[in-house]
Amino acid sequence: MTLSLPRTALSISELDGLDHDGVIRFVRTLEEYGHRMVWIPEVTGREAFTTAALVLSATERVIVGNGVARALERVPKSAGSAARDLAAGYPGRYVLGLGVSGAVRERGVGPLPFLREYLDGVDKVASGVPKVLGAYSAGITRLAAERADGLITFLVTPEHTRWARETIGDLFLSVVQWAVVGRSRAAAREVARDRLAYYLTLPHQLAKLKRLGFTDADLAPPGSDRLLDALVAYGTPDQVREAVRAQYDAGATQVALTLVGPLDDVKLDAYRALAWEEN
Repeated sequence: MTLSLPRTALSISELDGLDHDGVIRFVRTLEEYGHRMVWIPEVTGREAFTTAALVLSATERVIVGNGVARALERVPKSAGSAARDLAAGYPGRYVLGLGVSGAVRERGVGPLPFLREYLDGVDKVASGVPKVLGAYSAGITRLAAERADGLITFLVTPEHTRWARETIGDLFLSVVQWAVVGRSRAAAREVARDRLAYYLTLPHQLAKLKRLGFTDADLAPPGSDRLLDALVAYGTPDQVREAVRAQYDAGATQVALTLVGPLDDVKLDAYRALAWEEN
């Protein structure tokens, strides 16, 4: 399946901090601003598929992707059945995203063979559902080209995007790009550091960042200025637009912005301003 999705999207992490009614108000606001697609990460708090169902039911046109649902959280049949029902209930508006971390090795299997077998189970019940894989390693990136309709990456530099494009050929490639809008660079770095702290505790994220050329000194909490400046776009909405063009130039089909920082009036203004013409 060839994915035809908006050139720009959002990856919205705010949902973990919102109650049921707050989620509805927030995603309706994003739709009102003109955003056409959101990816929902599964990090803390919210379950992937029930949250996707909530966002789909709360909006009229927004395309929703699990970006990504953690395969270790549920058996393949459960993931596939949930994805099949969402795709059937909201035709053309749902994309299944799946990922797995190195924590799977505690089960005595590596991430690549685990995910390959997992996809076998998903495809038994949801073979026609559009799906993408979250991946950084060469093996799972190639698996996306073999078994999925696209790849989604997170916290990567344009150099990684260029490598991914070379690896997957013409496959759909979404790159999640962090941004801090409306603050000085020094203040923006501190906001981003607060968010990055969690990811600097995860072995698979550290391994990925080391492959991208960052040193132990860069990755030591709270993260070096060099690391922050390579991973985060700063400034006005126009400056953020200009910064993410590097990801398109490197081969991204889509850039999905994550606005880092508290959900306040400044961030809502940024969401309004970043409903890009390309959408």
